[in-house]
Amino acid sequence: MKNIGKKIQSKAVFDSEGYQADVKSLNGEGLPQLEKLSVRPLAHGGARPGAGRKAKGHRQILLHLSPSTVALLRSEAKRKNQPISATAEISLLYALKRHGHRARNLAVAE
Repeated sequence: MKNIGKKIQSKAVFDSEGYQADVKSLNGEGLPQLEKLSVRPLAHGGARPGAGRKAKGHRQILLHLSPSTVALLRSEAKRKNQPISATAEISLLYALKRHGHRARNLAVAE
C-alpha cells in the first residue's frame, strides 16, 4: 500500500522522564527560544515578613460535645454577640473557678 498525499511521520522520541524530546513545533508554530527569554520573579504572593494574622497565644483543640450542649453554646454566643470559642472559654473558666480549680492564668474575662 502506497502513502499517496500523506506525510510520513517518524516515531516520537521520549526522554527518561516520559517527555517527548524531539518536538520542533507546537500546533504548527515554532517553539520559543528559552535561552533568549528573561524571567523575573513575581512581585506578589508568597510568604512575606509581617504578613498574616498576628498570634494571640491561643491553642486549638477538638471537643466532642452533645448536640444539646452545642445548641446551648451557639445560642449563648448569639445572645452575647460573640464568637462561639470566646463563649466556650468564658463558660469553661467560670465553671472551673466555681469548682475551686486554681490555675495560674485562671481569670474570667468578660
